[in-house]
Amino acid sequence: MTSRPGSASLKRASEEVQRRDAVEREWLGATAQGRPTFAEAELLDRQGIPSCHVWQVPSREVPRHLSAASALRRWQAGACAMCSARPERLLVDHCHRTGLIRGLLCTSCNTAEGLQSAPSFVAYRERPPAVMLGVEEMYGSPWGEVIAPSDASPEERAERNAAHVDAAEAVFASVVPKFRNA
Repeated sequence: MTSRPGSASLKRASEEVQRRDAVEREWLGATAQGRPTFAEAELLDRQGIPSCHVWQVPSREVPRHLSAASALRRWQAGACAMCSARPERLLVDHCHRTGLIRGLLCTSCNTAEGLQSAPSFVAYRERPPAVMLGVEEMYGSPWGEVIAPSDASPEERAERNAAHVDAAEAVFASVVPKFRNA
């Protein structure tokens, strides 16, 4: 009996995925257990403490195969770093001055973060999840471009925004017909 072409490659890839999963499980350990509920996070907020500041931080370094954003996704395990809510999706929060990813927030907290000077948001900005894990990554656009810090010139911002609009229009132009024909 002959094996299918590529079956050895598929087996190696599957083994690598299993190896990485085991490394991540060992790295995370029980860090997601005992986290505050949304209601408990509200009490923390009143004391000026973001939810993530009471989470257990993995004692080992982040596995080398994980990007900072992936490490945050694994560690936060679907919970907002500010309020511990578990929405369907979390947004990547980043510093507009440095361009660095800080953590993952629910839509409400991400919106409030930019407008709030409450003690819990100040504490979050001073020690965000990325700092807690010891990771650093620039925030990037969905098209692979690194977003420039907010101190970019108006010309650079206009050029970047135009490129994003063009890219978005190209994506939607290719996707919309597929839904119309479905």
